[in-house]
Amino acid sequence: MYKNSIYNSLQHNHIYPEITYYYYKDWEEFRMETHTHPAIEIMYMVRGKCKIVVNNTQYTLNQKQFILIDSNIPHRLTVEKGKPCRMLNIEFTLHKSSHYSVLGSLVNECSEVKEFLQNQKPYIIQKDIKEVYQSLRNLVFELDNKKYEQKTMVNLLISQLLIQISRNQLESKVRELQDADYYVSKIINYLHENYDGHIKTADLSELVHLHPNYLHKIFRNTMNCTIIEYLTKIRMDKAKMLLNKTDMSVTEITEFVGITSSQYFSKIFKKATGLTPMKYRELRTIRK
Repeated sequence: MYKNSIYNSLQHNHIYPEITYYYYKDWEEFRMETHTHPAIEIMYMVRGKCKIVVNNTQYTLNQKQFILIDSNIPHRLTVEKGKPCRMLNIEFTLHKSSHYSVLGSLVNECSEVKEFLQNQKPYIIQKDIKEVYQSLRNLVFELDNKKYEQKTMVNLLISQLLIQISRNQLESKVRELQDADYYVSKIINYLHENYDGHIKTADLSELVHLHPNYLHKIFRNTMNCTIIEYLTKIRMDKAKMLLNKTDMSVTEITEFVGITSSQYFSKIFKKATGLTPMKYRELRTIRK
């Protein structure tokens, strides 16, 4: 963690923010070189979209999304030709203060901010579902207003901004969990209804309109297993029932549960039960 990191707020109450750069900007075409700087940076996409590379990972920043990049994290921005965007950008640094600052006290007084800072991620990308943009606008208006002494108000407005970002992150997590439950439930129902067919990841992704990688991630996080593992369990449970209750051959059962190879079926059945299909049927018959 660098000394100017926003996460140092956890260790120091006596800090204050200093805005070093801020602007609204319409970009028509732009390619930024990868760079770092001591300031903490917030980019908010007011309109359009652009590409951002942070720590060698590329993201698309869409309208009403924002990214907060911690101090000294390498990043670059690309706006493609013919795809203009409008962005609001603010950069600020944190400095030690001789008195107890409003910003420094946030960690002690606001649980949302404390939780946000404890994550200590080098950057965060969020969709604005709270009032982050309004907080940013208020801050910019205050900075443009030279009529009054600004230090205290800027301090307060940055505090408000961090509270909104922290709440936005918490709300995003709640919505993501709710969405994940919905998507996973839909996939589970589909697997139970179609286990006897050839199920492809592309079909599942299309069903819930999610990227395959993200779908696999939320399924595993929710069910503690992969989609394939869950599908295999459905098929093996059905196979055990058929071996126990019917006189169907192993080949017939293999096809019935949606597996094309009897050899592969026997292999995964033994892995699941410790027995071959025929041995499983034999033991179940003896027990009867």
